[in-house]
Amino acid sequence: MNKIIAPLIKFLESLKCHYEIDRAKGILHSGLENKNTMWRWLAHQDDEGRFAMVSLLPLKASEMRQNACAELLVRINVKLGLGHFDLDFSDGQIAFRTAIPVGEGSRLRMSVIEHVIRGHHTLVDQYLPAISTVLFTGQTPGEALAAAKEREKEAAMKPRFSLN
Repeated sequence: MNKIIAPLIKFLESLKCHYEIDRAKGILHSGLENKNTMWRWLAHQDDEGRFAMVSLLPLKASEMRQNACAELLVRINVKLGLGHFDLDFSDGQIAFRTAIPVGEGSRLRMSVIEHVIRGHHTLVDQYLPAISTVLFTGQTPGEALAAAKEREKEAAMKPRFSLN
């Protein structure tokens, strides 16, 4: 078990979360659900030794909406301090990626794991409505972001999701 997966397992087990491990690839897979949707996420130690997380969004951009979706993701990414959205133009898959360095000889602390997981999933949850809007209503990326910002202002500070 590498320096990323072992503490991550300990953290998830402390929350009684379900997960699967691909030991051959060193990847941990899990799911997350919030009020309106659920998605798969994975975590691993990347080639640079960083704690890397990837959420695979439950949406795909059709070829017709890929340019608008890409514009939206660029507009969102400019605002993000940690992590970024990706669009795979070959199949329309949308993902959110976060990676943080873990120094040589350092241990990944539980508090760091919690902050990364919660922050990562909060950002996916925050922008999923705007992405859906651009993909399925034909609204422009600017309009979708403005509407998302208004929804965010109106939302009460409640837990956004539960790890499962």
